[in-house]
Amino acid sequence: MMRCAIVGYGFLGRALVKSLRESYGGRVKVTCIANSRGTLFKEGGVDLNQLPAELSEAVGFREVSPIDYLDKRWVDVLVELTPTNVIDGRPGIDYIRAAMRAGLDVVTANKGPLALAFDELMREAEDKGVLLRYEATVGGGIPVFTLHRYYLKSDKLISIRGILNGTSNYILTRMHFEGMPMDLALEEARMLGIAERDSKLDTEGIDTAIKSVILANSLLQAKKRLSDVKITGINSITLDAIHAAKEMGMTIKLMGLVEDGKISVEPRLIRLNHPLCVHGTLNAIDIIAENLGSLTLIGHGAGKSTVTALLSDLNDIARLKYID
Repeated sequence: MMRCAIVGYGFLGRALVKSLRESYGGRVKVTCIANSRGTLFKEGGVDLNQLPAELSEAVGFREVSPIDYLDKRWVDVLVELTPTNVIDGRPGIDYIRAAMRAGLDVVTANKGPLALAFDELMREAEDKGVLLRYEATVGGGIPVFTLHRYYLKSDKLISIRGILNGTSNYILTRMHFEGMPMDLALEEARMLGIAERDSKLDTEGIDTAIKSVILANSLLQAKKRLSDVKITGINSITLDAIHAAKEMGMTIKLMGLVEDGKISVEPRLIRLNHPLCVHGTLNAIDIIAENLGSLTLIGHGAGKSTVTALLSDLNDIARLKYID
């Protein structure tokens, strides 16, 4: 049986616990759950059916850091789900490094550490003989990294481009089909709960840039950082520009582009019948490979679909290391 610590108990953490409780039975034992206020630890496993709505009200909850419990005696895998921090990656990067130093495998949905220190973290994982999985960082449930690991690795990848931010795509979709001004579309996105707490991450292209860096480093070994990305957001796009695109049978989408050794984020004209032209909160990733040609992956880029990516990574680690 694989023992897990879940650090970060917001929407994703709660959704993961729900899935583990309903679908995984005794295959995964959760021994530790932590939020920003403290940690619930039970060596024999937390009873997921008895968790209160507020973690801090659980019997055994203590106002201590989970780092003390990231120990091979009690945990095999850390699932790191703290909020993204693109300044220094903390606290997520500290939890990931502490877990790997202790010999734990890691699954994360946190984009910050990987955007800031991808190569360093992968080297640390290799040095410690542990696995670091991050399918949930880009594209929600779209299995782009798993596909590369088990299928595309045999081909030479040339370029990647994609619509990687559901909020900006939702805003542009509302502008295109409803003629809604950008400020109203953004406010609607906030009301629906699909915008980042800091909406500039969405509208200024920063979130798309972070995901583009992770794609470039993972799939193309590009050794890039966020500071290497040329970023243009959607703030300057007007309804007049959208209307002009419509008259040509096109629309405007915010694209992350990895090609010719460079990464950029910018609004691009795209034909309405192009495979990448998805609407609403959908994400789409187009991979160009030497033999395969073009492969387009489409799916929901956030929310419950991301739990599928987390479970997939946990399954992969269990298959490789914990199932005879």
